[in-house]
Amino acid sequence: MVILGYQISSREPYILVQHIAMRNQSIKFTGIRNGYKILTLCIFTFFPIWAYAQSTTPAQEVLEFYQKYMINCDHMFSSSAKKKRDGLFCNMNIGKYITKELHNKIISAYKSGTYSNLTGDRNYFTHTQDFDARWASFMSVTEIKADRNNSVIRLLMNFPKGAGEPLAVCVRLHRESSVWKIYQVDPSLYTDLPDCRDN
Repeated sequence: MVILGYQISSREPYILVQHIAMRNQSIKFTGIRNGYKILTLCIFTFFPIWAYAQSTTPAQEVLEFYQKYMINCDHMFSSSAKKKRDGLFCNMNIGKYITKELHNKIISAYKSGTYSNLTGDRNYFTHTQDFDARWASFMSVTEIKADRNNSVIRLLMNFPKGAGEPLAVCVRLHRESSVWKIYQVDPSLYTDLPDCRDN
C-alpha cells in the first residue's frame, strides 16, 4: 500500500512528495536568482553592440566619412572599368553621412548649373580637385564647438611631401536621433587653413 501516491506501470510506487520535489526543480531553473543570471548574460551579450552604436562622436563620424570618401573617389576616377558613376558622391551611400537637406541642395545646384557657386572649381566636401587614397591616412580631426545637437569639426589634411600644402575643412554636423550627419561644409573663401571658429 502506498500512502499519498499511486503506482505506475513499472510497479514502483510514485509518491506525491517526489512529484512535488520534481516540479520544484523545474521551477527553480526559472526562479528569481536564475532570472537575474539570464538577464545579466543578456545585458553583457548585447551591451557592446548598444555601446558601439551610441559612442560614435561627431569627430569620428567626420573622419570615417572623409577617409571613405577620399578612397572611393580615388578608386572611381582612377578605375578604367566602365560602370555607373555618381561623380557627386563617388558611389557612396551618402545618405548615411549627410542630411537630406544638404543632399537635395547639392543635387539641385548640380542640375541647375550652379554647383560652382557652392564650391568654386573644387569638390564640395574636400575642397580639392584631385583625389588620392593615400591622403586618407594623413587626415586628422579636431572638435571646435559642440553642444547636444550640433557640432563643428575641423578636418585637417596634411598631404605627403610633394602632394601640396595642408588643407583644412570646417564641417558642421547635426544630430538626427542618435546619428550625427553633416549639414554643411563651409566654403574656404579666404584661406585653405580656416580655424572654424567663425559662426
